[in-house]
Amino acid sequence: MGLLNQAIALIKLLITQRFGEVSEEISSQIESLPLADVEDLVKVFLSFNSLVDLESWLQERLSLN
Repeated sequence: MGLLNQAIALIKLLITQRFGEVSEEISSQIESLPLADVEDLVKVFLSFNSLVDLESWLQERLSLN
């Protein structure tokens, strides 16, 4: 398993543990991120208070790419 896949698996596990199961759309959005964005997500994840924060972060990142 490559570094990107490991990072994606880690952040998805953390999100599920904190907020519960996420939609397929959010899961797909995370999987489409480049490694640098996944690493940034791991760093900022603990500052999120809800899935809304995650969704906002994802929308911002996806609009930049």
